[in-house]
Amino acid sequence: MRQAEHTLIELKIELVGIKPPIWRRILVPNDISLDILHSVLQGAMPWQDYHLHEFEIGEDRFEARDESDDSWDPTDGRKDEKRFTLGKLVKKGSQFTYTYDFGDGWRHLVTVEKISKPTGRPDLDFPACVDGERACPPEDCGGPYSYEEFLDALTDKHHPEHRDTKQWAGAFEPEVFSVQQANAAVGAMFVWAKERHNRK
Repeated sequence: MRQAEHTLIELKIELVGIKPPIWRRILVPNDISLDILHSVLQGAMPWQDYHLHEFEIGEDRFEARDESDDSWDPTDGRKDEKRFTLGKLVKKGSQFTYTYDFGDGWRHLVTVEKISKPTGRPDLDFPACVDGERACPPEDCGGPYSYEEFLDALTDKHHPEHRDTKQWAGAFEPEVFSVQQANAAVGAMFVWAKERHNRK
């Protein structure tokens, strides 16, 4: 999607409860639906989309609706994320949360930094990841309250769980972030999510 087509929303996404911060900055079109935004966030971090998620914007909660789930009751305050676009829900300075994996409890604070016309980057397609710091934690590593312990086991050769943690984590490098890789993942997830959205 070329930048001239849409107003852009600049978002900063920061994992809650992690120090030093793990964060990303992304640019998305204002008419992006929340289900597609979910996939873009998955690509930017990156997560692997193994678990459930939820947006909390103002007083409302937005989730992926499972058509086969007979327990879905829109009167309980949950809304179908694919029916709402970001630009209709936020303004500059707005903050909302995106929670991924209710077991580990990865909460992301999302801040709307700018809403603007295209920014003079004709080389970029949008959505795009344009900045960030530190690697996203691995899936299923225990959440923000276990992450420091996980890093201790990973980096301390004398830690009793070092060998098992190192084997489980593979080549994970906690301080490494590549904006090029994140942007490529955002683009791939956006294309996939848009195709899925249009089929529903």
